[in-house]
Amino acid sequence: MSRPRILLAGVLLLLLACKRDVSKLDDVQKMAYAVKPAVVRISAYATAQFRYPASAIARIEQQLRADKHELRARDVSGAELVADTGAGGSGSGFLVHPDGVILTSGHVVAPTRDEDALARELRRNGAIAALVRHFPVDTLRTIYRDEELDRYLVPLAAAGRIEQTKVVNQVELSNGETLPFRIRRFSPALYARGDDLAVLQIDRKALPSLPLGDSEATRVGESIWSVGYPAVASSSDDVIGGWLSRDSDLEATFNPGTITAIKRNVANVPVFQSNVAIYRGNSGGPAVNRDGEVIGVSTWGHTNAEQIKFLVPVNVAKQFLAAAGVTPSTEGAFNEHYRAALEAAGNGRWVDAKRELERAAPLFRNSPELIRFGRDANRAIAAMPAWRRHPYAALAIVLAFVAGLITALVAARRARTPRFPPDVLKAATIETVVAPTGVLSSHAALGRFTILNGTRAGEKLGLGGSGIRIGRESTICEIVLENPKVSRLHAEVVSIDGKVLLIDRNSSNGTYVNDQKIDKRFLKDGDIIYFGGRNAVAVAFHA
Repeated sequence: MSRPRILLAGVLLLLLACKRDVSKLDDVQKMAYAVKPAVVRISAYATAQFRYPASAIARIEQQLRADKHELRARDVSGAELVADTGAGGSGSGFLVHPDGVILTSGHVVAPTRDEDALARELRRNGAIAALVRHFPVDTLRTIYRDEELDRYLVPLAAAGRIEQTKVVNQVELSNGETLPFRIRRFSPALYARGDDLAVLQIDRKALPSLPLGDSEATRVGESIWSVGYPAVASSSDDVIGGWLSRDSDLEATFNPGTITAIKRNVANVPVFQSNVAIYRGNSGGPAVNRDGEVIGVSTWGHTNAEQIKFLVPVNVAKQFLAAAGVTPSTEGAFNEHYRAALEAAGNGRWVDAKRELERAAPLFRNSPELIRFGRDANRAIAAMPAWRRHPYAALAIVLAFVAGLITALVAARRARTPRFPPDVLKAATIETVVAPTGVLSSHAALGRFTILNGTRAGEKLGLGGSGIRIGRESTICEIVLENPKVSRLHAEVVSIDGKVLLIDRNSSNGTYVNDQKIDKRFLKDGDIIYFGGRNAVAVAFHA
């Protein structure tokens, strides 16, 4: 392969190696990664023992028989019986400040705020557990459907007492950390004419946080995503939880939907209606737009109306936060590095993404999203061309290649220019001065030609005036070059303002100066001229 072809192949290989890969996070993937670390699970519940007399069960048995339910109580031994009971539950929330400030729904934390109400709920749930222990569940379900169950629950709850109550108010961060919370501000549920919001505080710094959008700019039909921890997707769920790993409980659910209506509650406060999935446990979680900004807080859904869910608009929540003395959307150290990593991944700059991710990870260790994102980065980097993985080393190689390429091109050009022996260029032959009107003295010459090849090599021809014609035909040319590649009238030398101009006279094989084909060219000292091509007649010009 010729040297030019080798150089061209090298350039093509370099271009192919520099081809940009297109692997990157799409907008929704990037948004999901950005949102989920800041979503938390909130538990507000109590457990206790419900102690009740065996005589209360005997009286309920008599009442059931009087009501035409032929059955006997089972597992009745001793004067006093015990059943485990509980009240409250769990919901979702999200960090609005890196210093541990959380926004959630009021009804999520309401169960443990009122001690009397909590005790009543524990008694009632204890009475239900006692009935299930002593009587057939199918019969109880029938009674419940007939709305007659309270006839038996109320007297049993009144007869019992609650002992060993344990109240749990805690937040589980998405990386598995569990911390107690305190309530900074609270508003009751929508049905109680409240905003259904609560601001919580935990003792933890440098946390992920979510930016709050503008709910006034939200329109019907806009796409949203609700994020949270539905109880039905938990390992503790009675129906499907048995085959779910406890380790996956803090994998937040990411549900798409749209805003279906913008309404107002009885207090004339805006409320968003949506078809987004909000289940038990989702309450208090964020609903975000395409930019990952919170535009609403999941508040209420009805089991008999799956397509009708409600959100508290984020502008209502902003006012609530301001009243609690909270400035939301404050960027912390974690967000700075994590969002920089996501931005880099969204642009396909995976090396930069991994570097920023490594700076964010120590601030929020063991986050499932950061671990998964890190694996995505490793896979993308492994699929990259080597120059993308090691840009500085690649740059050094490219610079070295370019330097070599330039050196090779210069060498190739020099190789194309014939090297004539010094004795030819400096030959002491007699100089003949030629001009259109005859032979002149040497001091009148414009310059000289030295023939460099052929049988006349070393012959010097003084240019004795303007208008000297060069060619193969002796009757019309002052300088005759007998070579079949030279045209009859090949070129002409003229003087313009003291400069020597060489003009090609439409020759068949062309006139070249220093390897470049010309139509006309002012000559400089040392120029090499080819009449008829490189393999014809070569002449050196000296001023």
